[in-house]
Amino acid sequence: MTNEEENGSAEAPAVLGPPLDALEEGMRRFFGRDLEGAHSAFERAWRRAGSEPRVMSWYGVTLVMVERNSNLGVSYCDQALRAAGPDVELYLNQARAHLALGQRERAVRALHRGLEQFPGHPVLLAAKDLMGWRRRPVIPFLARGNPINRWLGKLRYRWAKRSLPPIELSPVTLGQLPERAGEHP
Repeated sequence: MTNEEENGSAEAPAVLGPPLDALEEGMRRFFGRDLEGAHSAFERAWRRAGSEPRVMSWYGVTLVMVERNSNLGVSYCDQALRAAGPDVELYLNQARAHLALGQRERAVRALHRGLEQFPGHPVLLAAKDLMGWRRRPVIPFLARGNPINRWLGKLRYRWAKRSLPPIELSPVTLGQLPERAGEHP
């Protein structure tokens, strides 16, 4: 099979090749924790294909994390979701941008919207677990603030924490599956 058959047309590599190469380089650097290098790679991709939703979303995340440009970065993440429609990677990037800004509640909402569209998706579930959403009370007919529920909830939390490997909560680690911690989702 030729390159033209794989990509669908002869023009696709010329138009999307270099931006997608820069996007892949940026993702490698991002998950390798080289945020400055990732930002410059995403910026190159954005200059070449700024309307591509994945490029726009990743560039928005690093705008927030590296340049601290919260308005533009979050705006790019939102625009990418509107342009592409529901996409796991774009929901995760939106959550990453909010998490980098310390907006945990908005990050949780982004993951919740992603799980509404893709219920049971392993990457979104891993991000949900890492964010530490509230669970149902241990004894449902008692109030959440009841001392028995609080005590049992703390025990459940400690037990679950002990059985899982420790993973730091950061925009870089959000959405990484424990067995693939070195790879990107």
